[in-house]
Amino acid sequence: MKFVRKFSVFILLGICSFPVFPKEKAVYELHSKEELFFLGEDSRAQDSKEKWNLDELEDFAVTSNPLYLREKQNIGMARGDVITASLYYNPIMNMQQQFIGASANAATGRAETSFIYNQPFDMSGVIPQREKVAKQEFLGTIASFRDFDRLFRLRLRQNFWTYLYVTEQINYQKEFLENYQDLLDLTKLRAEKGDISFLEYDRLALERVQIEREYRNARILRAQVVKNLRILIGISDMNSPLSIKGRLEFISTREFGIDLNDFDIEERPDLVALKIRQQRERMNIELKKREIIPPLTLGVEFLNKGNENVTGIYAATPLPLFDRKQGEILKSEESYKKLGFDVDAKRNEIVSEISAAIKELQARESQLLDYQKMGLLEKNKEVQEKSRLAYIRGASNLVTFLEAEKNYLSVLRSYYEIIYLYYNALEGYKASIGKMDSSEF
Repeated sequence: MKFVRKFSVFILLGICSFPVFPKEKAVYELHSKEELFFLGEDSRAQDSKEKWNLDELEDFAVTSNPLYLREKQNIGMARGDVITASLYYNPIMNMQQQFIGASANAATGRAETSFIYNQPFDMSGVIPQREKVAKQEFLGTIASFRDFDRLFRLRLRQNFWTYLYVTEQINYQKEFLENYQDLLDLTKLRAEKGDISFLEYDRLALERVQIEREYRNARILRAQVVKNLRILIGISDMNSPLSIKGRLEFISTREFGIDLNDFDIEERPDLVALKIRQQRERMNIELKKREIIPPLTLGVEFLNKGNENVTGIYAATPLPLFDRKQGEILKSEESYKKLGFDVDAKRNEIVSEISAAIKELQARESQLLDYQKMGLLEKNKEVQEKSRLAYIRGASNLVTFLEAEKNYLSVLRSYYEIIYLYYNALEGYKASIGKMDSSEF
Protein backbone atom coordinates (compact mmCIF):
# COMPACT_ATOMS: atom_id res chain seq x y z
CA MET A 1 0.00 0.00 0.00
CA LYS A 2 1.34 3.41 -0.89
CA PHE A 3 2.54 5.74 1.79
CA VAL A 4 -0.08 8.36 0.94
CA ARG A 5 -2.85 6.01 2.08
CA LYS A 6 -1.23 5.65 5.49
CA PHE A 7 -1.12 9.32 6.38
CA SER A 8 -3.80 10.91 4.19
CA VAL A 9 -6.06 11.28 7.26
CA PHE A 10 -3.41 13.27 9.13
CA ILE A 11 -2.83 15.51 6.13
CA LEU A 12 -6.55 16.27 5.81
CA LEU A 13 -6.92 17.05 9.52
CA GLY A 14 -3.78 19.14 9.84
CA ILE A 15 -3.46 21.09 6.61
CA CYS A 16 -6.89 21.03 4.97
CA SER A 17 -6.82 24.86 4.65
CA PHE A 18 -3.67 24.89 2.55
CA PRO A 19 -3.49 24.47 -1.24
CA VAL A 20 -2.48 21.07 -2.57
CA PHE A 21 0.48 21.16 -4.90
CA PRO A 22 0.53 18.90 -7.97
CA LYS A 23 2.38 15.67 -7.26
CA GLU A 24 5.63 15.17 -9.12
CA LYS A 25 5.91 12.08 -11.28
CA ALA A 26 7.70 9.19 -9.62
CA VAL A 27 10.91 8.17 -11.30
CA TYR A 28 9.68 4.71 -12.11
CA GLU A 29 6.93 6.24 -14.30
CA LEU A 30 9.38 8.23 -16.39
CA HIS A 31 10.88 5.34 -18.36
CA SER A 32 10.14 5.28 -22.05
CA LYS A 33 8.96 2.11 -23.76
CA GLU A 34 12.38 1.65 -25.33
CA GLU A 35 14.08 1.98 -21.95
CA LEU A 36 11.66 -0.45 -20.34
CA PHE A 37 12.39 -2.99 -23.07
CA PHE A 38 16.14 -2.53 -22.57
CA LEU A 39 15.72 -3.04 -18.83
CA GLY A 40 13.90 -6.31 -19.42
CA GLU A 41 10.57 -4.91 -18.22
CA ASP A 42 8.68 -4.68 -21.46
CA SER A 43 4.91 -4.85 -20.98
CA ARG A 44 4.77 -8.00 -23.07
CA ALA A 45 7.00 -9.76 -20.54
CA GLN A 46 5.00 -8.44 -17.60
CA ASP A 47 1.66 -9.41 -19.13
CA SER A 48 2.89 -12.73 -20.45
CA LYS A 49 1.27 -15.74 -18.85
CA GLU A 50 4.34 -17.82 -19.55
CA LYS A 51 6.70 -17.46 -16.61
CA TRP A 52 9.67 -19.70 -16.00
CA ASN A 53 10.65 -21.34 -12.75
CA LEU A 54 14.07 -22.89 -12.18
CA ASP A 55 13.14 -26.41 -13.30
CA GLU A 56 11.51 -25.13 -16.48
CA LEU A 57 14.56 -23.00 -17.25
CA GLU A 58 16.87 -26.00 -16.88
CA ASP A 59 14.67 -28.32 -18.94
CA PHE A 60 14.48 -25.80 -21.76
CA ALA A 61 18.18 -24.95 -21.59
CA VAL A 62 19.42 -28.54 -21.91
CA THR A 63 17.30 -29.00 -25.05
CA SER A 64 17.84 -25.64 -26.74
CA ASN A 65 21.23 -24.18 -25.82
CA PRO A 66 23.57 -24.70 -28.81
CA LEU A 67 26.67 -24.79 -26.59
CA TYR A 68 25.13 -27.49 -24.42
CA LEU A 69 24.04 -29.52 -27.43
CA ARG A 70 27.48 -29.11 -29.02
CA GLU A 71 29.16 -30.51 -25.93
CA LYS A 72 26.71 -33.40 -25.93
CA GLN A 73 27.81 -34.36 -29.44
CA ASN A 74 31.15 -35.51 -28.02
CA ILE A 75 29.36 -38.59 -26.67
CA GLY A 76 28.21 -39.54 -30.17
CA MET A 77 31.71 -38.99 -31.53
CA ALA A 78 33.18 -41.23 -28.82
CA ARG A 79 30.58 -43.88 -29.65
CA GLY A 80 31.82 -43.77 -33.23
CA ASP A 81 35.37 -44.39 -31.99
CA VAL A 82 34.14 -47.51 -30.16
CA ILE A 83 32.57 -48.85 -33.35
CA THR A 84 35.74 -48.12 -35.32
CA ALA A 85 37.97 -49.83 -32.75
CA SER A 86 35.86 -53.00 -32.76
CA LEU A 87 36.02 -53.55 -36.53
CA TYR A 88 38.22 -56.34 -37.88
CA TYR A 89 40.86 -55.98 -40.61
CA ASN A 90 39.55 -55.65 -44.16
CA PRO A 91 40.53 -58.32 -46.74
CA ILE A 92 42.57 -57.29 -49.76
CA MET A 93 41.66 -58.30 -53.31
CA ASN A 94 44.21 -57.87 -56.10
CA MET A 95 43.78 -58.58 -59.83
CA GLN A 96 46.64 -58.29 -62.28
CA GLN A 97 46.67 -58.57 -66.10
CA GLN A 98 49.94 -58.52 -68.11
CA PHE A 99 49.34 -58.23 -71.88
CA ILE A 100 51.74 -55.72 -73.47
CA GLY A 101 54.20 -57.60 -75.65
CA ALA A 102 52.61 -60.92 -74.80
CA SER A 103 52.16 -63.50 -77.60
CA ALA A 104 52.81 -67.18 -78.20
CA ASN A 105 56.09 -66.45 -80.01
CA ALA A 106 57.30 -63.57 -77.81
CA ALA A 107 60.10 -63.90 -75.33
CA THR A 108 57.76 -62.92 -72.52
CA GLY A 109 55.34 -65.66 -73.39
CA ARG A 110 51.60 -65.52 -73.33
CA ALA A 111 49.43 -62.99 -71.46
CA GLU A 112 49.35 -63.53 -67.74
CA THR A 113 46.34 -63.14 -65.43
CA SER A 114 46.49 -63.41 -61.64
CA PHE A 115 44.01 -63.08 -58.76
CA ILE A 116 45.29 -62.53 -55.20
CA TYR A 117 43.26 -62.55 -51.96
CA ASN A 118 44.90 -61.40 -48.68
CA GLN A 119 43.42 -61.51 -45.18
CA PRO A 120 45.27 -60.06 -42.15
CA PHE A 121 44.73 -61.93 -38.86
CA ASP A 122 45.01 -60.50 -35.34
CA MET A 123 47.46 -62.84 -33.63
CA SER A 124 47.91 -60.98 -30.34
CA GLY A 125 44.41 -59.69 -29.50
CA VAL A 126 45.02 -56.11 -30.58
CA ILE A 127 41.46 -55.46 -31.75
CA PRO A 128 39.69 -56.62 -28.51
CA GLN A 129 42.13 -54.57 -26.45
CA ARG A 130 41.67 -51.55 -28.72
CA GLU A 131 37.91 -51.89 -28.23
CA LYS A 132 38.35 -51.91 -24.45
CA VAL A 133 40.43 -48.73 -24.65
CA ALA A 134 37.80 -47.06 -26.82
CA LYS A 135 35.02 -48.03 -24.40
CA GLN A 136 36.95 -46.52 -21.51
CA GLU A 137 37.36 -43.33 -23.53
CA PHE A 138 33.61 -43.40 -24.21
CA LEU A 139 32.89 -43.67 -20.48
CA GLY A 140 35.34 -40.85 -19.84
CA THR A 141 33.54 -38.67 -22.39
CA ILE A 142 30.22 -39.30 -20.62
CA ALA A 143 31.79 -38.35 -17.28
CA SER A 144 33.28 -35.19 -18.82
CA PHE A 145 29.87 -34.24 -20.18
CA ARG A 146 28.32 -34.78 -16.75
CA ASP A 147 30.95 -32.41 -15.36
CA PHE A 148 30.08 -29.86 -18.04
CA ASP A 149 26.40 -30.32 -17.19
CA ARG A 150 27.21 -29.73 -13.51
CA LEU A 151 28.97 -26.43 -14.20
CA PHE A 152 26.35 -25.40 -16.76
CA ARG A 153 23.49 -25.89 -14.31
CA LEU A 154 25.48 -24.12 -11.58
CA ARG A 155 25.91 -21.05 -13.78
CA LEU A 156 22.24 -21.11 -14.78
CA ARG A 157 21.09 -21.34 -11.17
CA GLN A 158 23.44 -18.58 -10.06
CA ASN A 159 21.91 -16.26 -12.65
CA PHE A 160 18.42 -17.35 -11.59
CA TRP A 161 19.07 -16.46 -7.95
CA THR A 162 20.72 -13.20 -9.03
CA TYR A 163 17.57 -12.34 -10.97
CA LEU A 164 15.38 -12.94 -7.92
CA TYR A 165 17.75 -10.97 -5.70
CA VAL A 166 17.83 -7.97 -8.01
CA THR A 167 14.05 -8.15 -8.41
CA GLU A 168 13.63 -7.91 -4.64
CA GLN A 169 15.94 -4.89 -4.68
CA ILE A 170 13.84 -3.27 -7.37
CA ASN A 171 10.60 -3.95 -5.50
CA TYR A 172 11.57 -2.40 -2.17
CA GLN A 173 13.48 0.45 -3.79
CA LYS A 174 10.40 1.19 -5.87
CA GLU A 175 8.34 1.31 -2.69
CA PHE A 176 10.82 3.72 -1.13
CA LEU A 177 10.69 5.93 -4.20
CA GLU A 178 6.92 6.11 -3.86
CA ASN A 179 7.22 6.91 -0.16
CA TYR A 180 9.84 9.57 -0.75
CA GLN A 181 7.67 11.19 -3.41
CA ASP A 182 4.80 11.34 -0.94
CA LEU A 183 7.11 12.73 1.72
CA LEU A 184 8.32 15.40 -0.67
CA ASP A 185 4.74 16.56 -1.14
CA LEU A 186 4.11 16.56 2.61
CA THR A 187 7.38 18.32 3.42
CA LYS A 188 6.69 20.96 0.80
CA LEU A 189 3.28 21.64 2.31
CA ARG A 190 4.75 21.92 5.80
CA ALA A 191 7.46 24.23 4.53
CA GLU A 192 4.87 26.45 2.84
CA LYS A 193 2.91 26.47 6.08
CA GLY A 194 6.01 27.57 7.95
CA ASP A 195 6.25 24.57 10.27
CA ILE A 196 9.66 23.56 8.94
CA SER A 197 12.46 25.06 6.92
CA PHE A 198 12.74 24.59 3.16
CA LEU A 199 16.19 23.18 3.93
CA GLU A 200 14.52 19.96 5.08
CA TYR A 201 12.68 19.72 1.75
CA ASP A 202 15.95 20.16 -0.17
CA ARG A 203 17.64 17.57 1.98
CA LEU A 204 14.85 15.06 1.36
CA ALA A 205 15.05 15.69 -2.39
CA LEU A 206 18.78 14.93 -2.32
CA GLU A 207 18.14 11.74 -0.35
CA ARG A 208 15.69 10.59 -2.99
CA VAL A 209 18.30 11.13 -5.71
CA GLN A 210 20.53 8.51 -4.06
CA ILE A 211 17.72 5.97 -3.87
CA GLU A 212 16.75 6.74 -7.44
CA ARG A 213 20.31 6.01 -8.59
CA GLU A 214 20.36 2.67 -6.79
CA TYR A 215 16.95 1.84 -8.21
CA ARG A 216 18.06 2.51 -11.79
CA ASN A 217 21.29 0.56 -11.28
CA ALA A 218 19.31 -2.42 -10.02
CA ARG A 219 17.10 -2.35 -13.12
CA ILE A 220 20.13 -2.20 -15.39
CA LEU A 221 21.70 -5.10 -13.49
CA ARG A 222 18.55 -7.16 -13.95
CA ALA A 223 18.65 -6.46 -17.68
CA GLN A 224 22.19 -7.84 -17.76
CA VAL A 225 21.11 -10.93 -15.81
CA VAL A 226 18.24 -11.45 -18.26
CA LYS A 227 20.77 -11.29 -21.09
CA ASN A 228 22.85 -14.02 -19.43
CA LEU A 229 19.75 -16.15 -18.88
CA ARG A 230 18.70 -15.78 -22.50
CA ILE A 231 22.14 -16.97 -23.61
CA LEU A 232 22.11 -19.90 -21.20
CA ILE A 233 18.63 -21.15 -22.07
CA GLY A 234 19.15 -20.61 -25.79
CA ILE A 235 16.56 -17.93 -26.63
CA SER A 236 17.94 -15.99 -29.58
CA ASP A 237 14.82 -13.97 -30.45
CA MET A 238 15.13 -10.63 -28.69
CA ASN A 239 11.41 -9.97 -29.21
CA SER A 240 10.52 -13.07 -27.23
CA PRO A 241 9.70 -12.00 -23.63
CA LEU A 242 11.45 -13.66 -20.71
CA SER A 243 9.74 -13.53 -17.35
CA ILE A 244 10.91 -15.42 -14.26
CA LYS A 245 8.63 -16.53 -11.44
CA GLY A 246 9.72 -17.09 -7.88
CA ARG A 247 10.51 -15.23 -4.68
CA LEU A 248 13.71 -14.98 -2.69
CA GLU A 249 12.49 -16.76 0.43
CA PHE A 250 14.61 -18.61 2.95
CA ILE A 251 14.21 -22.40 3.07
CA SER A 252 16.58 -24.30 5.35
CA THR A 253 18.66 -27.27 4.28
CA ARG A 254 16.60 -29.46 6.60
CA GLU A 255 13.46 -28.49 4.70
CA PHE A 256 15.26 -29.31 1.47
CA GLY A 257 16.17 -32.70 2.91
CA ILE A 258 19.91 -32.13 2.54
CA ASP A 259 22.40 -33.76 4.88
CA LEU A 260 25.66 -31.87 4.66
CA ASN A 261 27.64 -34.91 5.80
CA ASP A 262 26.13 -37.31 3.29
CA PHE A 263 28.37 -37.18 0.24
CA ASP A 264 31.01 -39.20 -1.58
CA ILE A 265 33.80 -37.30 -3.26
CA GLU A 266 34.45 -40.24 -5.56
CA GLU A 267 31.16 -39.48 -7.33
CA ARG A 268 32.24 -36.05 -8.55
CA PRO A 269 32.04 -36.20 -12.38
CA ASP A 270 35.41 -34.54 -12.99
CA LEU A 271 37.13 -36.98 -10.61
CA VAL A 272 35.28 -39.89 -12.21
CA ALA A 273 36.45 -38.72 -15.64
CA LEU A 274 40.07 -38.59 -14.47
CA LYS A 275 39.89 -42.05 -12.92
CA ILE A 276 38.35 -43.50 -16.07
CA ARG A 277 41.03 -41.92 -18.24
CA GLN A 278 43.71 -43.25 -15.90
CA GLN A 279 42.22 -46.72 -16.34
CA ARG A 280 42.10 -46.16 -20.10
CA GLU A 281 45.78 -45.26 -20.13
CA ARG A 282 46.60 -48.43 -18.19
CA MET A 283 44.75 -50.44 -20.83
CA ASN A 284 46.55 -48.48 -23.51
CA ILE A 285 49.89 -49.71 -22.15
CA GLU A 286 48.70 -53.28 -22.68
CA LEU A 287 47.49 -52.34 -26.16
CA LYS A 288 50.87 -50.95 -27.17
CA LYS A 289 52.57 -54.10 -25.93
CA ARG A 290 50.23 -56.28 -27.97
CA GLU A 291 50.84 -54.18 -31.05
CA ILE A 292 54.48 -55.34 -30.97
CA ILE A 293 53.31 -58.54 -32.64
CA PRO A 294 52.11 -57.44 -36.10
CA PRO A 295 49.14 -59.06 -37.86
CA LEU A 296 49.76 -62.19 -39.89
CA THR A 297 48.63 -61.93 -43.50
CA LEU A 298 47.52 -65.08 -45.29
CA GLY A 299 47.06 -64.99 -49.06
CA VAL A 300 45.70 -67.14 -51.86
CA GLU A 301 46.88 -66.59 -55.44
CA PHE A 302 45.59 -67.94 -58.74
CA LEU A 303 47.79 -67.50 -61.86
CA ASN A 304 46.82 -68.19 -65.48
CA LYS A 305 49.39 -67.98 -68.29
CA GLY A 306 48.39 -69.65 -71.49
CA ASN A 307 47.75 -73.29 -70.72
CA GLU A 308 49.32 -72.96 -67.28
CA ASN A 309 47.06 -72.57 -64.22
CA VAL A 310 48.80 -72.18 -60.87
CA THR A 311 47.23 -71.82 -57.41
CA GLY A 312 49.31 -70.98 -54.34
CA ILE A 313 49.06 -70.06 -50.67
CA TYR A 314 51.47 -67.76 -48.84
CA ALA A 315 51.86 -65.92 -45.54
CA ALA A 316 53.55 -62.60 -44.68
CA THR A 317 54.25 -60.68 -41.50
CA PRO A 318 56.62 -57.82 -40.57
CA LEU A 319 59.54 -58.71 -38.31
CA PRO A 320 59.64 -56.44 -35.21
CA LEU A 321 63.43 -56.20 -35.02
CA PHE A 322 63.81 -52.44 -34.60
CA ASP A 323 60.37 -50.87 -34.07
CA ARG A 324 58.82 -52.58 -31.07
CA LYS A 325 56.65 -49.62 -29.91
CA GLN A 326 59.27 -48.69 -27.32
CA GLY A 327 58.49 -44.98 -27.44
CA GLU A 328 54.71 -45.39 -27.39
CA ILE A 329 54.86 -47.82 -24.48
CA LEU A 330 57.02 -45.43 -22.47
CA LYS A 331 54.73 -42.52 -23.32
CA SER A 332 51.65 -44.46 -22.17
CA GLU A 333 53.37 -45.48 -18.94
CA GLU A 334 54.32 -41.88 -18.16
CA SER A 335 50.83 -40.68 -19.07
CA TYR A 336 49.37 -43.26 -16.67
CA LYS A 337 51.62 -41.96 -13.87
CA LYS A 338 50.71 -38.37 -14.71
CA LEU A 339 46.99 -39.13 -14.53
CA GLY A 340 47.58 -40.79 -11.17
CA PHE A 341 48.97 -37.50 -9.84
CA ASP A 342 46.06 -35.64 -11.44
CA VAL A 343 43.59 -37.90 -9.65
CA ASP A 344 45.28 -37.33 -6.28
CA ALA A 345 45.44 -33.58 -6.83
CA LYS A 346 41.79 -33.43 -7.93
CA ARG A 347 40.73 -35.47 -4.89
CA ASN A 348 42.50 -33.03 -2.56
CA GLU A 349 40.97 -30.11 -4.42
CA ILE A 350 37.47 -31.57 -4.09
CA VAL A 351 37.90 -32.19 -0.36
CA SER A 352 38.94 -28.57 0.17
CA GLU A 353 36.16 -27.29 -2.06
CA ILE A 354 33.46 -29.27 -0.23
CA SER A 355 34.82 -28.22 3.16
CA ALA A 356 34.76 -24.54 2.19
CA ALA A 357 31.26 -24.88 0.69
CA ILE A 358 29.90 -26.52 3.85
CA LYS A 359 31.39 -23.84 6.09
CA GLU A 360 30.00 -21.02 3.98
CA LEU A 361 26.57 -22.65 3.74
CA GLN A 362 26.39 -23.28 7.48
CA ALA A 363 27.42 -19.69 8.23
CA ARG A 364 24.78 -18.23 5.89
CA GLU A 365 22.07 -20.55 7.16
CA SER A 366 22.91 -19.91 10.82
CA GLN A 367 22.67 -16.17 10.26
CA LEU A 368 19.32 -16.47 8.51
CA LEU A 369 17.95 -18.75 11.24
CA ASP A 370 18.93 -16.14 13.83
CA TYR A 371 17.20 -13.41 11.84
CA GLN A 372 14.14 -15.63 11.59
CA LYS A 373 14.00 -16.24 15.34
CA MET A 374 14.36 -12.58 16.31
CA GLY A 375 11.90 -11.34 13.65
CA LEU A 376 14.40 -8.86 12.26
CA LEU A 377 12.27 -7.61 9.38
CA GLU A 378 9.13 -7.22 11.49
CA LYS A 379 10.94 -5.26 14.19
CA ASN A 380 12.61 -2.93 11.71
CA LYS A 381 9.32 -2.45 9.88
CA GLU A 382 7.67 -1.51 13.19
CA VAL A 383 10.40 1.02 14.01
CA GLN A 384 10.12 2.50 10.53
CA GLU A 385 6.33 2.88 10.76
CA LYS A 386 6.53 4.51 14.17
CA SER A 387 9.20 6.93 12.97
CA ARG A 388 7.15 7.75 9.89
CA LEU A 389 3.99 8.46 11.87
CA ALA A 390 5.95 10.55 14.35
CA TYR A 391 7.32 12.69 11.54
CA ILE A 392 3.87 13.07 9.98
CA ARG A 393 2.43 14.26 13.28
CA GLY A 394 5.32 16.66 13.77
CA ALA A 395 6.66 14.81 16.81
CA SER A 396 9.96 14.00 15.09
CA ASN A 397 12.36 15.86 12.87
CA LEU A 398 13.46 14.90 9.37
CA VAL A 399 16.90 13.70 10.45
CA THR A 400 15.42 11.09 12.79
CA PHE A 401 12.95 9.95 10.17
CA LEU A 402 15.58 9.64 7.43
CA GLU A 403 17.81 7.67 9.77
CA ALA A 404 15.01 5.20 10.40
CA GLU A 405 14.35 4.93 6.66
CA LYS A 406 18.03 4.30 5.96
CA ASN A 407 18.22 1.66 8.66
CA TYR A 408 15.21 -0.18 7.29
CA LEU A 409 16.51 0.03 3.74
CA SER A 410 19.91 -1.23 4.89
CA VAL A 411 18.31 -4.15 6.76
CA LEU A 412 16.27 -5.11 3.72
CA ARG A 413 19.30 -4.96 1.48
CA SER A 414 21.42 -7.00 3.89
CA TYR A 415 18.66 -9.56 4.49
CA TYR A 416 18.01 -10.29 0.83
CA GLU A 417 21.71 -10.25 0.09
CA ILE A 418 22.30 -12.94 2.74
CA ILE A 419 19.47 -15.05 1.30
CA TYR A 420 21.00 -14.63 -2.15
CA LEU A 421 24.43 -15.63 -0.84
CA TYR A 422 22.82 -18.55 1.01
CA TYR A 423 21.31 -19.96 -2.18
CA ASN A 424 24.56 -19.38 -4.04
CA ALA A 425 26.36 -21.30 -1.29
CA LEU A 426 23.71 -24.04 -1.47
CA GLU A 427 24.17 -24.42 -5.22
CA GLY A 428 27.93 -24.31 -4.74
CA TYR A 429 27.69 -27.14 -2.21
CA LYS A 430 25.56 -29.21 -4.59
CA ALA A 431 28.05 -28.60 -7.38
CA SER A 432 31.01 -29.43 -5.14
CA ILE A 433 29.61 -32.89 -4.29
CA GLY A 434 28.39 -33.46 -7.86
CA LYS A 435 24.66 -33.64 -7.09
CA MET A 436 22.76 -30.82 -8.78
CA ASP A 437 19.43 -32.66 -8.82
CA SER A 438 17.42 -32.36 -5.58
CA SER A 439 16.04 -35.88 -6.11
CA GLU A 440 19.54 -37.25 -5.50
CA PHE A 441 19.54 -36.16 -1.87
